[in-house]
Amino acid sequence: MSLTITWKRVLVAVLAAVGLLVPASVADAASFVARLKAPGHHPKAGKRWPIKVSARTSSGKPVRASAYYQFLYGGHVVSMQYPSPGSRPGQCPGGRGCRRSPYPFRGSYRDPTIVWPRRAAGYRLTFRVVVKSKKRGTRKVSYSVRVRR
Repeated sequence: MSLTITWKRVLVAVLAAVGLLVPASVADAASFVARLKAPGHHPKAGKRWPIKVSARTSSGKPVRASAYYQFLYGGHVVSMQYPSPGSRPGQCPGGRGCRRSPYPFRGSYRDPTIVWPRRAAGYRLTFRVVVKSKKRGTRKVSYSVRVRR
């Protein structure tokens, strides 16, 4: 018995195996876009710095997700905070009404409560929003900031 294998049969077998390993639904499930809109890269210390965070599919439909903030200096996380859009500006972290877990949302939310402290003035920092969706994965949106007095 002789085995004759042609390159066409090998190619068809490989393509069929790859097609079975990566179904189309997995590629669709992993796709969403997280965005951050902020009023500028030079916020003033002690003043409100309102932002908008959104999570949508590539076709524009809102995604259920949750978010939290990371503050980086020199590429290292120096603080992590949870959004509390319903609290008073400048009260979080630690004040009344502050969240102790990621903020759940669908599509987008606005957070007018971010106030940069005076001790952050002059440093090159990175404000990062980490957006997680149970079915679609995690996205990190980084925004460079230099706080001014």
